[in-house]
Amino acid sequence: MIKNSIFFCVISFNLIFILFFQKKEIANEVKIIVEPGMQLNDISKNLYDNDLIKNKLIFVIWVKLNFSEKKLKFGEYLFGGKISMNSILEKLKDGKSLSRKITIVEGWSKTQFLELLNNLNHKKLLYIEDIPDEIIADTYFYQVSDDPKDILDNIVSKSRDMASKIWINRDKTIPLKNISELYTLASIVEKETSDKREKSVIPGVFYNRFEKNMRLQSDPTVVYAITLGKEKMKRKLLRKDLKFESKYNTYLNKGLPPSPICFPGLEAIKGTANPYKSNFLYFVSNKDGGHLFSSNYQDHLENIKKVRKIKK
Repeated sequence: MIKNSIFFCVISFNLIFILFFQKKEIANEVKIIVEPGMQLNDISKNLYDNDLIKNKLIFVIWVKLNFSEKKLKFGEYLFGGKISMNSILEKLKDGKSLSRKITIVEGWSKTQFLELLNNLNHKKLLYIEDIPDEIIADTYFYQVSDDPKDILDNIVSKSRDMASKIWINRDKTIPLKNISELYTLASIVEKETSDKREKSVIPGVFYNRFEKNMRLQSDPTVVYAITLGKEKMKRKLLRKDLKFESKYNTYLNKGLPPSPICFPGLEAIKGTANPYKSNFLYFVSNKDGGHLFSSNYQDHLENIKKVRKIKK
């Protein structure tokens, strides 16, 4: 009798080990998504359809035996290498799901960012009014289950934290009153140059202009005044455009525009907060995507002539 009981226990233990703990090798990594609200049977079917488990019912039983049905967390999971039914269960309970990336390109408009967000989830659309002005162009992470509003809130929060740290460590001599003005000037810097080396030089030029009570006279602000960031300008800026009536036109108005003209990246924000000190007042773009800088108008005219010769 005792021998039979021992034999039964050994058999049962081996069976449990084989069913739930014996690992099998997964040749190729498999990605599955557990959607919010997905039931245990749906999860089991998902695992079975992806050849991660051999039996749907046994997985359901094992989850229930472990009182884990309500502990399974939604998300995106990657399985590979050696796995077992129990290791799958533990991973779903831990909720260690994959993170996805979303990148806001430096210089993007609200319209471009909104399109990116809404392409992630067509069921919960956002509107242009939902997008704030103060966002740093960077790469952010989100979960597959996050809706666009969750993703946006996280980006706004991260941007606020980064901008606050930069503002605290700013050069205290710069003539900006708050973080909003920092974003606004950094957005102009972002549109003026893609050269990282210049993203602290150009704000220095603008600060020098402020000191001399000059207008910023930034072409990107005129482009924004005409398009309001809703579309790309399909032609070159003309001299007559510089007289376009708008609060954003820095050829007509002194000081900063009312709000940012794009989403600046970290380099533009940092460069604007801690500018390169110089006596430059003017700059003109050259063929390499950079600029020639000068401290007086006569030298600026000479630089323009140089650039025109090179371009010809």
